[in-house]
Amino acid sequence: MTDLHPRIFTTLVYFSACARHLSFTAAARELHITTGAVSQQIRKLETQLGLQLFTRQPDGIRLTSAGAMLQQVTDQAVSRISGAIHELQQSEHSELRLYSTPSLVFKWLIPKLRHFSLEYPQIKVSAFAETSLVDPDKHTGFDLLIDYSLDSENAGPDTERLMDEHIFPVASPAYLQAFNITANDFWEQVTLLHDDKPWRNAQRDDEWRYWLDRTERQHIASNTGHFFNRSDMAIAAATAGLGIAMARKALVGTELQNGQLIAPFETIQSNCSYYLSAPAMEAHSSHQNGATLRDWLRLQATEKNDKNTG
Repeated sequence: MTDLHPRIFTTLVYFSACARHLSFTAAARELHITTGAVSQQIRKLETQLGLQLFTRQPDGIRLTSAGAMLQQVTDQAVSRISGAIHELQQSEHSELRLYSTPSLVFKWLIPKLRHFSLEYPQIKVSAFAETSLVDPDKHTGFDLLIDYSLDSENAGPDTERLMDEHIFPVASPAYLQAFNITANDFWEQVTLLHDDKPWRNAQRDDEWRYWLDRTERQHIASNTGHFFNRSDMAIAAATAGLGIAMARKALVGTELQNGQLIAPFETIQSNCSYYLSAPAMEAHSSHQNGATLRDWLRLQATEKNDKNTG
């Protein structure tokens, strides 16, 4: 095989433009150089290869058989290079779409995304939280999806348990000062604050009912108080002193740390967990960004669970 001078590959750019346009002048306009410079580069290439690539005619240029063969090869090479560049650009700069509930996006995910962006600045993440519950009909089009739901409702090769959740009542210190929490009638006096859509197909008081039953307070009425269609709204109401909200540990860390809320009651494991799905991952099999974000979310969940059990 004949060794080719490295400059030949540069000259092939001029050849490719001339072969496409069949005009030195048009090629020169594309390459932003003079027609004379293009003609000179083609003559140099023909000399280096020992081949005539074009026939010069009064009305323009034509490819010779050797020129036509070389054009076919250069077109294939350019196509493959363009494809490789496109895949690299997709890998480095594509947007990942993550869908979850508003409460989890606002209270758990967004505070962590800054660290992800610092670690992986080339990966862009767009988070969507359109309704209080994840809608299964909207799975298509998202790279990753996090749902808070009953364990019995999740199965399949594309879904995994991301992390467990723990629930407990919380209230502002000022609100609880007005009551004796050890009094027999304490729960009859306070106002319960509800997420009335804690999981799909749940009754509006199911989250409170679950906690009351498992802490041996079955006699306490749960269908009372104020109702909200999002967990973070119920937590905000508790922070404002409106009553006692049922909190999820993943969503109230900041309020507990800064003293806006206190949690003097029992903590139990929720009947729901957070599940991670990748419904559209196959569409992004050409790059590793989706897998990178998925692994990172697993790590965040592991750190949370370690804190829960520590």
